[in-house]
Amino acid sequence: MLSSGDPVLGNMAEPVIGQDYRLAGDWVEDPKWGRQFRFERYSAETPQDQEGIFRYLVRVARWVGPAVGRQIIHEFGDDALTILKQDPQRAAEVIKGLTVKRAQEISQNLLANEDREAAAVELETMLGGHHLPKNCINYLIETHHSDAPARVRKDPYMTLMDVRGVGFASADHVATSIGYAPEGPERRQAASLYALMEAAAAGHTWLPGEKFIGDVQELIGFPPGSDVRVKLIEADAIRIKDDMVALAQFADDERDVAGAVQKLLTQGEDWSPHVTVDLQGLAPDQMEAFVLAMKHPVFILTGAPGTGKTYLLRRIIEQYTAWNKRIALAAPTGKAAKRMTEMIGVPAMTIHRLLGPEPYQWKGEIKFGFSYGIKNPLPNDVVVIDEFSMVDISLAASLFRAINQGTRVLIVGDHYQLPSVGPGAVLRDLLTAGVPSYELTEIKRNTGDIVQACHAIKDGREVTPSLELRPEEGLNFRHIEESDPFRILEIIQDLTIKRLPARGYDPVWDVQVLSPMNERTALSCLDINTLLQNALNMHPPVPGTPFRVGDKVLQRKNKMIGDEFVVNGDLGEVKFINDNEIGVEFKYPDRMVKIKRKAHNLQLAYCLTYHKMQGSESAVIILPVHSCFGGFFNRELVYTAISRARDICITVGEWDSLEAAAGRVSNGRRITRLAEMLNIKPIINEFPEFGGPEPEDEIPF
Repeated sequence: MLSSGDPVLGNMAEPVIGQDYRLAGDWVEDPKWGRQFRFERYSAETPQDQEGIFRYLVRVARWVGPAVGRQIIHEFGDDALTILKQDPQRAAEVIKGLTVKRAQEISQNLLANEDREAAAVELETMLGGHHLPKNCINYLIETHHSDAPARVRKDPYMTLMDVRGVGFASADHVATSIGYAPEGPERRQAASLYALMEAAAAGHTWLPGEKFIGDVQELIGFPPGSDVRVKLIEADAIRIKDDMVALAQFADDERDVAGAVQKLLTQGEDWSPHVTVDLQGLAPDQMEAFVLAMKHPVFILTGAPGTGKTYLLRRIIEQYTAWNKRIALAAPTGKAAKRMTEMIGVPAMTIHRLLGPEPYQWKGEIKFGFSYGIKNPLPNDVVVIDEFSMVDISLAASLFRAINQGTRVLIVGDHYQLPSVGPGAVLRDLLTAGVPSYELTEIKRNTGDIVQACHAIKDGREVTPSLELRPEEGLNFRHIEESDPFRILEIIQDLTIKRLPARGYDPVWDVQVLSPMNERTALSCLDINTLLQNALNMHPPVPGTPFRVGDKVLQRKNKMIGDEFVVNGDLGEVKFINDNEIGVEFKYPDRMVKIKRKAHNLQLAYCLTYHKMQGSESAVIILPVHSCFGGFFNRELVYTAISRARDICITVGEWDSLEAAAGRVSNGRRITRLAEMLNIKPIINEFPEFGGPEPEDEIPF
């Protein structure tokens, strides 16, 4: 037993003041400090009550359901865990329905989890009954180990809201149940941060002060108070400027992007007088854009499908290569990078890989940073980024921090597509601010009805599908009319497993179904994924997981997993599933990753949302279209979805709903300050969004 004042030596991730710990190690003699206890392992000591033990057994121990769990608690009380681990024979004799074999299996199961048992039981006691996600306790223990209960008690709001699927309301229930005051600063501070986090989830980097106060008041019933705003500023958590409020991270990201772009534009050289390659074959607008790309150190090339962006980009890179420039090509996703490689003929990679992801430990969790940055800039003379509409403000900031002075930056994107999933409207803001740019508008290749439909949608004209499907003749955009959602599902299944494979397409990797909804309606990704998993994957279901061997899956979070870095949006195939791990072979680039079953960020990918498919393409795209999608279904969504198809696009459902969506302009303009910070005089032309300019005094929430 250690006494007060005894010196202790060992590694502990962020010990919590006031928490009791059990340490395992040896006493050693140090020449300088004398006798001290050096520990190798530690666990947090937490109280255990019978309700917590019951919940823990039901969650962790195989063969223990609610009825058996109640029997165990009734018979053994506080000693239940000890008896189950140390005397399974006795447990089998007393508990009805529990065989010796099952009791021994439960014993082994509990012993395997013993190092975190106390923490799990305490978390069950604190969090049970609050309707938190099933993976909440596992995530907390994986992240904070045996300190997890102490961290919840110390800061229930931020600790719990870090768990996927836990919002302010759920964390607030837990906090008030363990004694946090309804009007205390902790609650007001958490509500303030949550309001800004929710705004960021909707794409905004800033909130007007009045809106911010109103959102906080809606959460807790009263405003945050000036004392809390001062504390958050002192803690470097928020920024306030001109009665606008932002999370510090996003305000700083916009500042850094603006500063970097301004420096690059003012310090770069005009290369246009030195052009050496033959420009024959370029259309007049492509020729004009080529010269501007050579002239300006930062240049944006935009245009809808079929306008010749890729051909022009190849010619620009041809010139850079002739000058022996060190060129880096990148895109936001692995699939977009692969497509860029195939189309341009020069190897490309994801932006994350370009910046060099490096793992580091933060609060017990493995995070990642980038090896390239302000102090270690990229060694390239030219950096080309494709599909830039997908790039959010944080990734843009990481990229521009790593751009060295004198480096050329060529941005390629389609500003008519959906904005990034993450906060910010970087491409829009750069164009609005007047960063040198050019939009190609003339269709230069006849890829058929898909390209014609994209241009009609962006221009607000009527869209006409093909009555037949003959892609070789340009008839590659087909509609199948059906109003019954369940018949629509049947048609999608028939197309995927029979009719398209008969044309030579792989039903899993060549065909991609897209839906605007993740879960709501019968035509959501959830329902279509279940349908197609059962139709396409003959491997048996695996208890305790929605995945099967052979499933097409998508990663939903940027993460270091072992030695591999996996990007949000990476596609892969499940190769094996065991008691502890899911083995996934990710593509673009190919690599095998072993993911913990209880801490994965995977979803089935037979059907994806339009946002998840952005920046990628598939040989065949199938789109359910129906009035059940409501006003959420709009022009940007339709345009983005159809433009993902390379060979064939098939819509199934109500054509009237697609026409209505194509005429419905989104009013969800994001509130950002990047364009204002840049304040560059426009050089080429204005780039209106769908529907033209929007009133500056309208705040769409």
